[in-house]
Amino acid sequence: MTRAPGTGVRSYDARWGYRAIDARRYERRRYGGFARRLNLKLLERALGRALAGLPPGSLVLDAPCGTGILHDFLRTRGFRVIGADISAAMLAVAAERGRAQGYVRGDVERPPYRPGAVDAVVCSRFLMHLPPAGRVEVLRALAEVSRGPIVATVCHPYTVKNLGRSIRRLLGRPAKRSPRLTRRALAAEVAASGLRLAGLLPVMPLLSEVWVVVLRA
Repeated sequence: MTRAPGTGVRSYDARWGYRAIDARRYERRRYGGFARRLNLKLLERALGRALAGLPPGSLVLDAPCGTGILHDFLRTRGFRVIGADISAAMLAVAAERGRAQGYVRGDVERPPYRPGAVDAVVCSRFLMHLPPAGRVEVLRALAEVSRGPIVATVCHPYTVKNLGRSIRRLLGRPAKRSPRLTRRALAAEVAASGLRLAGLLPVMPLLSEVWVVVLRA
């Protein structure tokens, strides 16, 4: 992670890499096919459990919202949705869906909302693109704009797939390495952000590397 010269703004792929992206192609690759659609449904089920205490009509900020893939789900729960993303290409596809109250181009480290402007924040498939210090700062920023929970996804190492990778590395064979948060590391980052971990929901124990976490001030 570096800072863009003369701006004081951090530079990393999650901030700059999606600006000129083919958003429709991204969505097909990320959510196309039976297995990926099933993963999305399982994620939505966990998100629904995480948001269960939020009454219908609550205003939910989806940041970054990407192509708005979660907006139908959030609407069916009775929530009003605002989508925010740094990528104009992503927002254009989300706006075509037309499921949100509004769409705002903005940086999650500097959400363009006053403190306490929304009832909850959903932050899906984003935090693991950031270095630890960046995750802490994003969580602090999102906590400022939310009167209620921050519901986010993180990736953990407690899966069959990750065990297989560890065995391959022990045998001297190549194995993919991706950022993963242990329970202890997650607790440390949440504490550093000034929040508390109010819930941790596995999308699918041992098979999915995704946790849905509920954070509160």
